[in-house]
Amino acid sequence: MAKPTRYTQDMIDEYFSKGLWTEETTSDLWDHNAKLHPDKEALVDSEKRLTWSQLKLISDRLAHGMLDLGLKRDEFIFILLPNWVESYIMRCACEKAGVLCGTALMTLREKEIEYILKSFDAVGIAIPLEFRRFHYFNAIDEMQPRLPKLRFIFVTGEKIPPGTLSLKNIMQQPLEDRYSTDRFQERKYKPAEVQTIAFTSGTTGAPKGAEHVLAARMALGKAYGEKPKIHEHDIVLNIIGPVAGLSAAFCYNGSATLVGAKVVLSDIWSPDKTLRLIQGERVTILLAVPAQLAQIVRQPEIAEYDLSSLRCICTSTAPLPYTLARDLEETFKVPVLNIYGQVDGGIISGVSIDDPPEVRRTTVGKPHRDVIIALVDDEGNEVSLGEAGEIVYTGPTTSSGYFKDLEGTLNVWGTLGGDGRCRSGDLAQVDKDGYLTLVGRKKDMINRGGQNIYPAEIEGLLLTHPKLKGVAIVPMPDPIMGERACAYVTLVPGEQFTFEEMVSFLRGKKIAPYKLPERLEIRDELPLTDNQKISKGPLREDIIQRLKSEGKL
Repeated sequence: MAKPTRYTQDMIDEYFSKGLWTEETTSDLWDHNAKLHPDKEALVDSEKRLTWSQLKLISDRLAHGMLDLGLKRDEFIFILLPNWVESYIMRCACEKAGVLCGTALMTLREKEIEYILKSFDAVGIAIPLEFRRFHYFNAIDEMQPRLPKLRFIFVTGEKIPPGTLSLKNIMQQPLEDRYSTDRFQERKYKPAEVQTIAFTSGTTGAPKGAEHVLAARMALGKAYGEKPKIHEHDIVLNIIGPVAGLSAAFCYNGSATLVGAKVVLSDIWSPDKTLRLIQGERVTILLAVPAQLAQIVRQPEIAEYDLSSLRCICTSTAPLPYTLARDLEETFKVPVLNIYGQVDGGIISGVSIDDPPEVRRTTVGKPHRDVIIALVDDEGNEVSLGEAGEIVYTGPTTSSGYFKDLEGTLNVWGTLGGDGRCRSGDLAQVDKDGYLTLVGRKKDMINRGGQNIYPAEIEGLLLTHPKLKGVAIVPMPDPIMGERACAYVTLVPGEQFTFEEMVSFLRGKKIAPYKLPERLEIRDELPLTDNQKISKGPLREDIIQRLKSEGKL
């Protein structure tokens, strides 16, 4: 049994007794929807359109196939698949077969992949042969001699290298003629067991595996779905990525699955493709990150598309600048819902479709149902109303810690059991009505001679400049002030931008002079942790090296 690291039996009993957790699992919901809506489209990607009954049949076949291969309960398979229907089917099949699975973004490469396979004793991995010019099979084939426990390489597509297993072939075998689904009863995961390991991108070291208990993921998905009031007739477009983070909670574990809504998956991101999908699929809810939304709203051809089906946009993973939220709502004529959570910890808060525009555009809403939060200072004491403090939180939608990492769990949660609180690393303020406003990452805060600069505030302002495409504010060491702010930016093609222009623009925003960046670095592109977030670590190192080469350090 995959026992949760942090949850105690008392916590589990409390969550069930209060109705915060239920006995229903994701695979139960898939089976239920197959009976209720057998011919209704459930999952669509660039090549496949599957109904609920087809999803049940195929996931059953794959689960039977895993058992036929001799996979033992709680053995671990790493699912490294793009935003395709196979990534969802594979995860559901693992749940039915009692096989632990892990998910991650597709930007991991050889070092991180091998670390996960070795450190978590993976017996299998599911991959595309090649995706986005990276040859996954070649990478796995090269490292396999160093991974004696890796027995199974599942590959999607038509071209299947020798020694690997074709997911397509397994899913086409009529194993339902040979076996009953009763075969899964003793194997499939129970609600209070860990079934999924969600891997972080590993920007500050090796990837960490956050445990997610089935019941907690179901509660999380239900809470997410309450914000846009999702219903069975909704059509959700997911352009964020594969089954990790927001997209998993919304498209797989709970929100859409609970109501039987249809999900459309997009594997290769582009603004034009997104607009075409909204129009062609009659999308009602769009899932996207702020960086993607900023590019979509600037598309000159946007008026040529029929986007009238859209009723709201849900975003997450990065700060949402006020002006971007405003421009999106004015362009699409729908509310933009900023949802705040973390892969490591779980769900925290979100704005609702019923919240007024100013609340939607300036806050990350109120804590989700049954989530307990506090804002604390460096000593762990709660700060006063309106003051900035680190968000710490807990509740039935949170993760159960880090898999095979008790020390890491204690470092983040403080203690095991009900008294633990996840330290988010995010600084926020709360108003008298309970709405949270993020002010930045605690580790990113710049201390300029005793005055705090929150990079997210400056980044949000600069992103409204029409010449700028990307912005990152990082600290640069200073022998007098301790730290000063440096702005790294990327430009809209064909534009030029000067330091004086930047300062003049920010002065026009009426911010305090000490917050003004004191250096500007223009780049063709900024480093990414994945396709969603800017990686500031390389930028911090870059400015240190530049200052040293200039004799300023």
